[in-house]
Amino acid sequence: MANNEQRSEQSIAEQNIAEQSTAVQGGAQKTGKTIPQIIFGSAVWTCILAYLLILAGQIIGELVMLVSGAYKTDLGLTAGLYFSFIGIWFVLFLNGLIKKNRPLFKAYGTGCKGNNALNLLIGYLIGIGMNGAAILMAWLHGDIRMYFDKFELIPFVILFIAVFVQSAAEEMVCRGFIYQRVLRTYRNKFWLAVLINSVFFGLIHLGNDGISALAVVDLVVTGLLFSAMVYYFDSLWMAMAAHAGWNFTQSILAGLPNSGNVVPYSVFKLDAATARDSFFYNVAFGVEGTIPAIAIQAVVLIALVAIGIKLGGKPTDIWAGEESR
Repeated sequence: MANNEQRSEQSIAEQNIAEQSTAVQGGAQKTGKTIPQIIFGSAVWTCILAYLLILAGQIIGELVMLVSGAYKTDLGLTAGLYFSFIGIWFVLFLNGLIKKNRPLFKAYGTGCKGNNALNLLIGYLIGIGMNGAAILMAWLHGDIRMYFDKFELIPFVILFIAVFVQSAAEEMVCRGFIYQRVLRTYRNKFWLAVLINSVFFGLIHLGNDGISALAVVDLVVTGLLFSAMVYYFDSLWMAMAAHAGWNFTQSILAGLPNSGNVVPYSVFKLDAATARDSFFYNVAFGVEGTIPAIAIQAVVLIALVAIGIKLGGKPTDIWAGEESR
């Protein structure tokens, strides 16, 4: 009798497990989500996919630069380090060819009304202005000394384009791919899309030289700032340009570490022997990762949010008419 009851209970338990499994699969079909998305969560799965796209893009880009022989000179090495991010552009293009991802091309291109020449210019002015102010404070405080090395027009233009390729690639991944896909899944929760892509942006720099907790905070605030440009001004292009303006000013113009990376070709050179860690400067990471840099970005972030709210800007819903996945 006892054995029969145990068998009965075991049979009921197995039936429940089978029903739950069927329910999960059925739920996946109804919601349009894949099993991995249900297991990991849509937002986490999106970040995993984004990281895989970055890795694939970097491998492709590095191979292209190596085959081209770009790394043989200081100019070639500097340009190659930035141009190698073209591989990320390539994998994002391939990803966008998948039917369900095609609306992402609207975010990358002119499908969003804020992606225009004016916002591109505004973005550059913001990026150059923020980084220039941070560098000026470090210089006035005596933490860095720089000397003029050279200015060559053609290399200058080449590097200007190269830095944009790198910066725009990171923006397309974070404020394009991740931001838009999270919005697609969690409708009307833009704050979640902003938070997730900004944290991801900070975490992908953990392998950089000189990274610190304060530097990660700086990068997350940077992500929030660029996300505000996308949300309040409907412009990924503004974020791309602001990112490029910051990096170009810091790396190519001033010759300072850019998120821990120092390039061999720049207009000005840092006198590394006299550089010192302080409130305004981080020897290993540059002006990034300092409280003044974070404060500058926070002030600009608040100003952009206030202006965006006043103007009543509304982002383009690239997924309009698409079924949430």
